[in-house]
Amino acid sequence: MSNITKQFKNPIILNPVDNTIYMDDLSPLDDSYVYQNPIVNTKQYSMAASAKSDDPLKLTEVFYNNGKEETNFADIANSYYSDLNKARETGDRSKAAAIITSKEYTILNDSLTLLGTQEEPEKNGILSQVFQDVATQTLTGRYRTFTDDLVYFTNLPESKSPEPTFGGASEVTVEVPKHGGAVAITDRARQVISGIDAEYSRLVQRLQGKRVKSESIIVRNAIEAIAATNDQSGVDFGATTGTPAVATYNPSLLLWPAIYNFFDGKNRNFDTFVSNALPFYEYVGNYNTRGTVMTPPATVPGNINESIRSAPGLEGVRWIVDNLMTTLTEGYAIDSSLAGKNFRGPTRAYTVTDPDTETEKYVTKSHFECLIVDTTAIARVTGIQA
Repeated sequence: MSNITKQFKNPIILNPVDNTIYMDDLSPLDDSYVYQNPIVNTKQYSMAASAKSDDPLKLTEVFYNNGKEETNFADIANSYYSDLNKARETGDRSKAAAIITSKEYTILNDSLTLLGTQEEPEKNGILSQVFQDVATQTLTGRYRTFTDDLVYFTNLPESKSPEPTFGGASEVTVEVPKHGGAVAITDRARQVISGIDAEYSRLVQRLQGKRVKSESIIVRNAIEAIAATNDQSGVDFGATTGTPAVATYNPSLLLWPAIYNFFDGKNRNFDTFVSNALPFYEYVGNYNTRGTVMTPPATVPGNINESIRSAPGLEGVRWIVDNLMTTLTEGYAIDSSLAGKNFRGPTRAYTVTDPDTETEKYVTKSHFECLIVDTTAIARVTGIQA
């Protein structure tokens, strides 16, 4: 009698420190994850893919060979892109589809899926770009921030040496939680539903978009949870008075100087503003902001959701627009280098087949947390939209 056991296919793990995807042995975790046989460097792949070279084989340069045929991923990638390029040159779509779904290239395709490739556009949020990433292979620890309380003395008496002064430090405890998602398909679905494998592959790729969106929501929740200690009173960007209607408030006079002064008083730098899209629309349409009182805007910005913008009167400040922000009436002024950090741990992915339940399941698990580590470097700005 044979034993029925689950089988794991193509387990891979993304190391956040060196941005490289490795083979994963799925062994129980002791002190740290095991990274063996590198497959592809994610940052180098993104740069090569965005360069849009006429030679698709340029992408193979970011894959690794590991001395054995089955783990020489640069050679596998070279074969994959060569075959795919030939199919596209001849216009043979069925052959291209066969190459993409070939079992010979499954670990390559699973690695590219983990990079976040999607078949269709989707709004997943960009709030993870507000703060800098801190790559960590350990999931618990402490993060320390420093304050500069050094003193430089003037008019020292003769033979008097200056007393040493010190900066201060504060610590926050970091615990990076695990998140995950999965997509499954049954053996019977494969047998009776035409084209189900293509739909299954599409959902596997969409899963990475859901991972990105969950990270944006985690960042949003951290930002919106700040205490009211640093709240600053804003002005309604879209308020108008008179006939014809003109903007009631001038943010360049009534708001931004106060925000800059607040951050200067904390020895911080105001470099980022975060809000929903509607306040930005009203801000750029404000007559005072545009520098003309009576002339209406020549054009209205298109869909600006999930974009990073510059704005009149805010030189050197990036405005991050994302409709994942839950309120229209508030925005957040931030020193993005100090206020918060994205703690990013390893990301795992694998496929498991279970003969007992007659299913194949693709799984992604990630470790991510956003913490406000310096509460003096972020302020809620209220009343910016009625």
